[in-house]
Amino acid sequence: MPNASHDSASSLNTPPRNRPLLSGYFGPTSFVSPLTDDVDLASAGQGSDTQTAQRVLPPYWVQKITEILQTLDDLSTIEVLIREYYSLSQSAVIAAPFILNSLRPVKALCEEWGASRNADDYASSLTVRIIQNTAEILEVPSSTRGTDFHTLFTGSAIRLEIIGVLCSLTGRAAYLGLARTKFDGQTSRSQYARKMLAASDAALYICKILTPLNDLTIWLVHENLLLSDVVNGDSSPHSWNRLGELSTDIFALGLHRDSKTTNVIPEFLLESRRRQFAAAYQLDKSIATFLGRPPRIPWRYADCRMPLDIRDEALATDGMELRYSQNELDADGWNIYGLYQRSSWMRVRFIISTFRDEILEVSLRKMTPETASYLDDVSQRCHLAWEALPTHLRYTPQCWENNLPVAVCLMLIISYLAYLYNDFLIQRLIAGKNNPRGNKALLAASADILATVLTLGTQREQMVDLRPDFTWTILLYGFPSASLLIKALQHHKRTGEPFLYDGSRSALIRNLSVFIAHLESTVRPDNANYALFQQASQVFSKIIDEILEPQSGMPDTELGETPFMDYDQMIAVDGLDLFNTMDFGVAFNQWLF
Repeated sequence: MPNASHDSASSLNTPPRNRPLLSGYFGPTSFVSPLTDDVDLASAGQGSDTQTAQRVLPPYWVQKITEILQTLDDLSTIEVLIREYYSLSQSAVIAAPFILNSLRPVKALCEEWGASRNADDYASSLTVRIIQNTAEILEVPSSTRGTDFHTLFTGSAIRLEIIGVLCSLTGRAAYLGLARTKFDGQTSRSQYARKMLAASDAALYICKILTPLNDLTIWLVHENLLLSDVVNGDSSPHSWNRLGELSTDIFALGLHRDSKTTNVIPEFLLESRRRQFAAAYQLDKSIATFLGRPPRIPWRYADCRMPLDIRDEALATDGMELRYSQNELDADGWNIYGLYQRSSWMRVRFIISTFRDEILEVSLRKMTPETASYLDDVSQRCHLAWEALPTHLRYTPQCWENNLPVAVCLMLIISYLAYLYNDFLIQRLIAGKNNPRGNKALLAASADILATVLTLGTQREQMVDLRPDFTWTILLYGFPSASLLIKALQHHKRTGEPFLYDGSRSALIRNLSVFIAHLESTVRPDNANYALFQQASQVFSKIIDEILEPQSGMPDTELGETPFMDYDQMIAVDGLDLFNTMDFGVAFNQWLF
């Protein structure tokens, strides 16, 4: 691209600040708090106006904006990917109208660029326009209607944040296998996703330079994190750091607080923020559990209400209020018609995550009678909360036979697995991690998880349209439960101590054998993780063989010296050590995140 874009954009100046830029939410202990009562700093300018900043964007980042625009060359593919993602996904965080309404004006802008006689000059002027718009504080007047929200950041008001969000959504949709007709095998989906991640990363960095924190920034950070997860893996430093940024920005913008509502914020934006917080909260708990690290959005410091169980379209109203009737909801905010909506899953997963939050808080404590009693209470409350959910949102194996969309069945089963996993974690903490025998409750929870995972495995053919590589979701929950069960069976065989499982031992061994078969067939030899999966299946198979062999006269002490005892060095009881070098990527994120 020509240097003209560097010169024109890098010379963009606005008058210098004459007062500090307030950075969003201030809590009751802040000395600034009394000065900002009843003012939404994010929507009301955050203590500054459009003439308070001196921003000189370095030429390198000006060029990056032009490169980001070049990723939008094939807007038809981007539009197909995003529309298909929203038509299939039950877990999209940003309400569909806000994104889908943005596609047309962004596409028109790009078509105008492509039709220009001097594309380089147009690109330069478009870059300048984007820098100018993004440098402006995003004002959302209280009179803004949801149906018009997109006009504040598209068209002539085009901002870099929405371009970054579209890149993030497009990259994830491509990586997950959508729009197959647009990828004929010559284009690598992973390379395309990485290109979109690079564009999203650059957009986010530039936005942090140019403009104060706003709702669009939260959108971008969240979607960038989800794309990073599928591209780099859940354990990558990039994803972990981005999660920290998301939690920081949520607190800075005040999305965790809902005790003080004000007429300054349009109702649709308040509801959108509740959705954003609920989604980020459960994402934080999932990653914290997976990595064994402290959560970054603790519930003890939040009072944000759950979003209402209403359709996305209810937020994009052409009036000043959300387009739904109070008669459509029960006293707890659930829809009374048994509809499956994105907001429904946000609520279900948020509720499950509040109990996960409590479990994580005590996970590193020394187990005492008091701690065990507390965990028992958490378990009972979690069961009661699950039973209190609307019936249609509680998984049963029959859901696959009721002609429900595959995406709905997946959300049902994944929500159920997350619920079961709460009890698994509680009982494992009570039993003690190094206890190979476990206890009745732990073995029962493990068996339930394993059986549910295998039910999901039988639906492989149905899921090909949504996710060709769905097996990571199976393994995420299957490995911890299978590892614990197989270790308990081995301990029973070697010591003769009672096997503390009330169900059928033979049925359990059959399920473990099926799970081993999944391990053997889940990845192809050209997959980087093929050797690890084969190793795991071999270790499990040897232990199953040992369990099924007739009891010999060999003393237990000699059995303890057999190579089978070495499997703990390869696969820990919780099943996660094996995955330290694996890319969980694809399936873990679309359905859990």
